[in-house]
Amino acid sequence: MKPIVAAFDFDGTLSRGVSGLRFFRQILGPVSYSWFWLRQLPALITYGIRSNHEVSLEKINRHIFARQNAENVAAAAEHFAQNELSRHLFPDTLETITALRERGVRCVIVSRGYEAYLRPWAQSIGIQDVLGTRLETGADGKLTGMMPEPSCDGSEKVRRLRLLLGDRSAVELYAYGDGPGDFALFREADFAFVRRGQSFETWSENEERP
Repeated sequence: MKPIVAAFDFDGTLSRGVSGLRFFRQILGPVSYSWFWLRQLPALITYGIRSNHEVSLEKINRHIFARQNAENVAAAAEHFAQNELSRHLFPDTLETITALRERGVRCVIVSRGYEAYLRPWAQSIGIQDVLGTRLETGADGKLTGMMPEPSCDGSEKVRRLRLLLGDRSAVELYAYGDGPGDFALFREADFAFVRRGQSFETWSENEERP
């Protein structure tokens, strides 16, 4: 039998809401976060509906992270992972992951959320493989506000997962997601499951919408 790999999206799949927005609030503080919404509302809307997605995210990243000390952001991400993320998990999240890991399944987080906080959270529950949106650090130790590669969404999830796994045909792939950003991952998988409410159901490509 082939070894099994289970790839999980995070926002909307393992956790309610958008983790990145909560992280922005922690980085900026409540007052600056309110101004951020006023100044970046068009970019936030287009990012949310995946229209001109990468350009919108680059604008958001520059606003939040440009010239931020990378070590300070990493420390903030660690705090966020330990104190905030678990408050928004779906009730079945850890049960699903634990059951798979007890069967010897290799679990991977594949999310457009930021790797800075997803990695420490995942490692705290025993998951070592994390693929997320990464931020570029300049030679001066400060974030540039840019990304070294596209955000980990859509077809980029598949590209990054293939790089991690190597020979894709050597494993049986399960995919867990919740929406359009996971459709490419679903198509790549041998078995795909979509969150509907409080549980996962088998996904069919016939359900896909533009």
